[in-house]
Amino acid sequence: MPLFARKPELPADLHEAWRAFLDCAEVIEGGRRVLLGVLPTGRVEPAPVGVGTDAVRRAIVDARQWMPRWRVEQLEADWQDCLAALDEAEHGCAEVDHVAATTGELEELLTAVQDVIEPLDVFADAERAWRRSWKLPRDVQGPTQGPTQGPT
Repeated sequence: MPLFARKPELPADLHEAWRAFLDCAEVIEGGRRVLLGVLPTGRVEPAPVGVGTDAVRRAIVDARQWMPRWRVEQLEADWQDCLAALDEAEHGCAEVDHVAATTGELEELLTAVQDVIEPLDVFADAERAWRRSWKLPRDVQGPTQGPTQGPT
């Protein structure tokens, strides 16, 4: 009995679902980066907080368009977690905007931003689930490869 079993190849009928997942994960990561980029660091004047929350909201809209395309039975729980995270992050954006408008306390802003960013970590969990389940096609390996296509 082999110590390590080989993962099965990703079935051809799931290639498009994998690519749609990558599109979702990439757009969400982009929105997260913009939001984190509006936080004050050093002597650099950050962009207004609204720029970051708008980027996250746009990313969520795009991700919602791709979500149905990567829904596969084997990863249903991960898909549901990602869908719930989009709702939670979207709700959190309103809180970030409120905190930014009503206080100058950096700690409160950081907490509000964290409440947007953390739920979206489930996309990384979902990617690990894809990778645990199958040997993925070499043509598209992960979010660092760039977008494969836009929403349709």
